[in-house]
Formats: sequence, C-alpha cells, structure tokens
Amino acid sequence: MGASCKGICTQHKVKKVPNSLKYQFGLKRCSWCEVWLDTEEIRCPCCKMILRTKSRNKKKAINVKTTPTAAA
Repeated sequence: MGASCKGICTQHKVKKVPNSLKYQFGLKRCSWCEVWLDTEEIRCPCCKMILRTKSRNKKKAINVKTTPTAAA
C-alpha cells in the first residue's frame, strides 16, 4: 500500500519563512504532500512519510567543521 495525502497536512502548514532559512528554523519538508511542517515528529502526520530535515542541495547545506583540539 502506497502513501497518500489525506489533507491533514494543511492544518500543520507553516506560514511564510525565507527560503534559505527553513532548515535553520527547524522546519521539515514532506516530499509527498509538498508542504513545510513545524513538528518534532519524524513522519508526516498526514501521509506517514519520513520528513526531510536537510537540504538536498549541497551548496545550501551547512558544513559544520570541527576544529582540532590541542593535545596537552
């Protein structure tokens, strides 16, 4: 049985946020329903698909570089 959008996601839909800052604000995207959600869940409340938490575009993804610690 495949996923299907039941329309519940429209109640959880996020208001306007600048495009480049959505993941930094902690928003998640449902690829199936095509909406941005502000939830702590890992799955969409509507279609139960796993939500995206990172950008698929490597240029927009934030690279966290660890600084080497000095050995004492």
